[in-house]
Amino acid sequence: MTELIKVVEGLDLVVEMAAGVVHPDDVVRARAAAARARDRRGYLGGTLVVGIIGGTGSGKSSLLNALAGRRVASVSPVRPHTARPLAWVPAGAEPGLDHLLDRLGIADRVAHDRFPGIALLDVTDVDSVELGHRRQVEALLPLIDAVVWVLDPDKYADPLLHAEFIRPLADSADQFLFVLNQIDRLGASDRVTVADDLRRRLVDDGIPSPIVFHTAADPPDGEQRGIGDLAAYLERRLDAKRVQMNAVIAEARRAARDVAASAGLVGGGSLAFEERWKGLLAEITTGLSIAEEGGTGFEEALAALEDLVGRVAREAGGTFGMRIRAAFPPARIEEVLAGVVGEVEAQVPREEGVIVPERRADAAGMLSDLLQERVGGPLREVLWERSSLAASVAGLAVDAAQAEARLRA
Repeated sequence: MTELIKVVEGLDLVVEMAAGVVHPDDVVRARAAAARARDRRGYLGGTLVVGIIGGTGSGKSSLLNALAGRRVASVSPVRPHTARPLAWVPAGAEPGLDHLLDRLGIADRVAHDRFPGIALLDVTDVDSVELGHRRQVEALLPLIDAVVWVLDPDKYADPLLHAEFIRPLADSADQFLFVLNQIDRLGASDRVTVADDLRRRLVDDGIPSPIVFHTAADPPDGEQRGIGDLAAYLERRLDAKRVQMNAVIAEARRAARDVAASAGLVGGGSLAFEERWKGLLAEITTGLSIAEEGGTGFEEALAALEDLVGRVAREAGGTFGMRIRAAFPPARIEEVLAGVVGEVEAQVPREEGVIVPERRADAAGMLSDLLQERVGGPLREVLWERSSLAASVAGLAVDAAQAEARLRA
């Protein structure tokens, strides 16, 4: 899993936990931010993943070798030649890239340090008679950042390529760039004619502003053409991707922070409730179990209970504080405490208005259990929701920091 995917899933969790807790407008904004991040096309990692796709004999493998500056992929006049896809990946690539290649079934991988952050995938021929090759290409398209369509002077107008691949996928044109390879085979005037015709066909396919490079990846004279321009463009695409992904991460962090603020999570999660509640129970159950009838034990217990509930509500803040106040207004606290004391008095005998000494432990246990059930439990449930949301927001912040560090690496 890439760091960005963890950020997106973290924001999804924050949104799910915030629904019904914070203002609906805050939930809508956070959910929209999560959707924008999740629906981003391409590889959700810091590497620019580019597929090199084309017909038989177009020179895909030669183009990869030219970009690599050495022989990485084998080339052959036998068509089709690329029977197994090959990945040229940065050395020490993020684990998410390995997961993507595993998912795509690309086992052959060559590490490089020529273009840190760029991975090129030399896939099978789209016009191959092997139907499995086409299925591999179709599975690849939604998962990568860009596609280099490699065309040659003989087959750039191939109806199969345009009708079955480029035209149906024109809505993904922002991912496409086109390489007219083997231009060394054309004279100057023919080069202009072919280039103009290719551009016109791409516009007719629904790509209004096609990006086209003219290259000679493996010319007989050894003088490559256009490779440097293509490499520079891919590096700019990598820079642009990282800027966009940083923006996605920043938006996710901002959305989670807004949810936290709306929920009143400035003070953190637990508010040390368990320790404070334990101390309160010890105080009020002891006092009530030894108080004389009509004594001050009840009033002191009531005041202590109201004080703790009020302080917890203030510190919880936001929606959680309002829920606590709504569940336990002063009148309700007094009603619950009086009911608890009444039940204990009905079951534990007194002498001269005071619980007999040998039953004080029983009375204290009953008081504690009943207060846990009727006050502590409901309070704990609200605060558990608050703590869980706070933990999710904090986890997203950590994941966002890690994702940004990966993008800077």
